[in-house]
Amino acid sequence: MTEKTEQGIFINGKQQIIEMLQFMNEKDKQKLLGNIRQRNAVMARELSEQSFSFKSLFQISQTGLKKIFSDVNPAIVALALYPLETSLQRRALLVMERHDAEKAFSIMNQNLADKSTESKRAQDKIIQRAIQLSRQQQIDL
Repeated sequence: MTEKTEQGIFINGKQQIIEMLQFMNEKDKQKLLGNIRQRNAVMARELSEQSFSFKSLFQISQTGLKKIFSDVNPAIVALALYPLETSLQRRALLVMERHDAEKAFSIMNQNLADKSTESKRAQDKIIQRAIQLSRQQQIDL
């Protein structure tokens, strides 16, 4: 359902829930999604996928991360990881094959500060890969 706000922008209730989920801590997010799942499993899966952020990726198990990063080009991984904290970068690189991790690391050591658009696209590509693996029931989001 949509409604018109004072600024003339249409607000979708589902979109509001997605935005809320993106800012919630992981424990509260899982609790809310669990409650929604009891009533509507399809809606819960859809909300989970749409609210999934690149940082949420690092809540996944080591095995899940390995599956996600195994099929992604190291250059894309490097662009996606560049703006993140070192601890998250390290966690991703440690699950990758050594050769691929070294390639990604060498790219990350370049000045990628002006590549924010490319970085966001790389993150989105990896998120889509994670969602695809989740739909194939190879990982749990």
